[in-house]
Amino acid sequence: MRTLNLREYEEKSCSLTPAEIDVLRHRLGCQVTRSDTGEDHYLVRPQDTVGAAIAGNTAIVIRPKLPVARVMFLIAHALDPQWTRDAKLAAADSVTDAVAGLFAHLCHPALRTGLLRGYRDNHERLHTVRGRIDFTEQLRTSPGRSLPLAVSYQSHDEDILENQLLAAAVDTLHRLPGYPEDSRRSLTQLRMTLAGLTPPRLRAHRIPPVRWTRLNQHYRPAVELARLILSGAEADLAARDVQAAGFAIRMSEVFEHFVRNALRRALGVDERGFPVGKQTPKLYLDDRRRLNVQPDLSRWAGGRCRFVGELKYRYDAGNGAAPNVYQTVAYALAAGVPDAMLIYAHGPATGTAHYLPGLGARIHVRHLNLNTEPAELLSQIQLLADHIDRLTIASLRGDLV
Repeated sequence: MRTLNLREYEEKSCSLTPAEIDVLRHRLGCQVTRSDTGEDHYLVRPQDTVGAAIAGNTAIVIRPKLPVARVMFLIAHALDPQWTRDAKLAAADSVTDAVAGLFAHLCHPALRTGLLRGYRDNHERLHTVRGRIDFTEQLRTSPGRSLPLAVSYQSHDEDILENQLLAAAVDTLHRLPGYPEDSRRSLTQLRMTLAGLTPPRLRAHRIPPVRWTRLNQHYRPAVELARLILSGAEADLAARDVQAAGFAIRMSEVFEHFVRNALRRALGVDERGFPVGKQTPKLYLDDRRRLNVQPDLSRWAGGRCRFVGELKYRYDAGNGAAPNVYQTVAYALAAGVPDAMLIYAHGPATGTAHYLPGLGARIHVRHLNLNTEPAELLSQIQLLADHIDRLTIASLRGDLV
């Protein structure tokens, strides 16, 4: 099998087949343009997506610009802050190999005492009554007929969403070739443990969420990684012509997930005080509440938003790109806070601030260095958290003036 090796954001000239072009564009998010050197020659420029996919007899591998060990720390720490670096994962040749090893590592404590059992709702048509009769469904689908009956009932077993997501993630990883022998063996064992479960109903960009309680909390790191794996296999979930085994992750999403979770822990707040996605209360720019904005970071206290921030997975020379500053200003205006923060994945160690006198707003531009030791990176996160704390306290004091 031919292997096409690429690197995040680095352009490469190569010969490609139509199938390879489809996978590069639609699965791996690469820019592919025809080269002047030949009819089947192209210039390929990966974006922020890394991973691997199979196109015919070609294995396409996109490696991150960061060392694999650094990428794995970003992923693992966001899932489990108690995770300690594994020498085998740090030495992995690709992100795909390392993610497979981390997934097996996280599944071990989750499944140590056996598969989790739980209640699940069932809706079926039977010739006997089980649970309760769903009269609305019966009249809608079979008016005037007595059998079969539309019934709804609960069952208590292992075929629940948490296990289904783990099984689907194992199947996704298992389809890819080239793993080291111990990783392949671990995936095979997991596949046997999780065999016989109903496949979850998955659609691209809509992996079903899990409701976390004290009963299933020990599953959380493994399941959250499974959700990331399944999101990276979205081309298989969507109704596309490109159906190639593969797994890919967007480094921008890894960066955002890491920073958000690390800041939440450094601030000592829960998901209500530092929410994400649909959990975030809506913010509007206009008085008619039609222009909704959703910052990457927001801190809430006393029933109000006290801080907003924007994350950018890119290099910045020091002052922040103007469009990114404008975007952050919009968040500050919608939240009604005087200060906001724009955080880049790479740039000068010293930050800067832009004061806009006409709006009474100040945008603080900060940079993280991801290519450093974990302890140093977490120290950078703590400095950001301390700054956010000061801005939050200033906002709370402003209410008392």
